Order: sequence, then C-alpha cells, then structure tokens
Amino acid sequence: MRLQVSGHAGFAHPGEDIVCAGVSALVQSAAHGLSAHCAAAATVRDDPEGDFVIELLEPANARAQAVLETALSGLRAIAREYPDHLAVRVERTGARRSRTEHTRPRKGA
Repeated sequence: MRLQVSGHAGFAHPGEDIVCAGVSALVQSAAHGLSAHCAAAATVRDDPEGDFVIELLEPANARAQAVLETALSGLRAIAREYPDHLAVRVERTGARRSRTEHTRPRKGA
C-alpha cells in the first residue's frame, strides 16, 4: 500500500498556501501515526520539490489501514473545497479488480 502526494497546490505563494499546508499536515500525520501507533513498517520520502511518499513494506494491519483511510478522507475533503488546486486519484489493483477513482470529472469528460 502506498500514499503519494506530488507537486504544489498553487493556491497561494509558497509559505502562504493553505491547500499545501492542509495536505502536508495530513500526510505527515499519517506517516507519524503509522510508525508511532500502528507498528507498521513503512518508508517515507519527503522531497523538497513537492513529492511525499509513504509506502508500507508489508500488508497493512487494521490500524494502519484506518490511518491511511483517514488521511485519504481528509485529502478528498480538501479536494472538494479546492478542486482547481488538488485532485485525488486512487488506484486499486488486485487479482479481482482494478479501478481509478477521481474526485472530480476530467475536463472534456
């Protein structure tokens, strides 16, 4: 399981962007929660260019799943309020299904 955030929101100037701050708070809290409260083995990459990746090294236990689903719920809420500055894409793959979910329709769709 992996949570990845890429790029910058572009809502305001760096250091003043509330969309970026909200996203950063959610993903950094998720990374902390996974290690501090879920005993989940994960790698975290925080790149100053705007990429943040949390990757679980083993299948998620129920607590780790709850932390990641909570972060995803928060990201979706921000995307609903600021659709021009944040898009959430969820990719689920597996033997039985594969789908991509978008929080808003793509232009031209």
